[in-house]
Amino acid sequence: MLELPEDEPPKVEKAPIWLVTFGDVTALLLTFFVMLFSTTTIPSEDWEAVVGTMSDSLRFSQAGRAPNPEAEKAIPVITLQPALPTEYLNAVLRDHLRQDEILKDAIVRRQDSRVVISLFGNALFEPGTATLSEGARDSIFHLGGVVANIGNQLEVLGHADPSAKEGTDFDANWLLSLNRATAVAAELRNSGYDRNIIVLGLGDSRYSHLSEGLDEQQRLKLARRVDLVLHGTAEEP
Repeated sequence: MLELPEDEPPKVEKAPIWLVTFGDVTALLLTFFVMLFSTTTIPSEDWEAVVGTMSDSLRFSQAGRAPNPEAEKAIPVITLQPALPTEYLNAVLRDHLRQDEILKDAIVRRQDSRVVISLFGNALFEPGTATLSEGARDSIFHLGGVVANIGNQLEVLGHADPSAKEGTDFDANWLLSLNRATAVAAELRNSGYDRNIIVLGLGDSRYSHLSEGLDEQQRLKLARRVDLVLHGTAEEP
């Protein structure tokens, strides 16, 4: 049977003895000079003179150079501080709302880096009005106590449906959505929330975002809501 010949290992030429000795002596001399330098003190005057000479020789001449352009108006840099994680907020708020008789049907969801609490308008207000019922005021007040201890940036967004205006208190559903958001924000403020609150009335501008798989009554119920949006960044008190 034929067998392939095995490869012979390459022959390595050994370094001469004098080269090994030379390397050891060089390492010892280097160590000696390092130790000698570490025990010496450089006069500060001489060191400063050397540094000054090098600085002068390396400094670029500013003559003939145009000054750097400066903007008439500077844009301030805003650093947003991280707040409580949205995963934690989502769990805490779900647990709180589940125990509230009026807000137990509220929808809590995570959206990007935010937690959105959707409060249904029919649970808070009479049709066509922006006045919180007595029970709703208590529920929002207690929810405000939870939100006040969190410190995340807060927005309150009012929504409406595209149907004819509800009631006679407002000329348009956009005004109704704004006043309902303002009423919820005011009650949060009464509960002790002392940070900035962004309040917006969006009318029916988000109605098209609702799932088309819902029937018309469900879409109208979801459209008439107030959203509390908690961001993942902190709001300065």
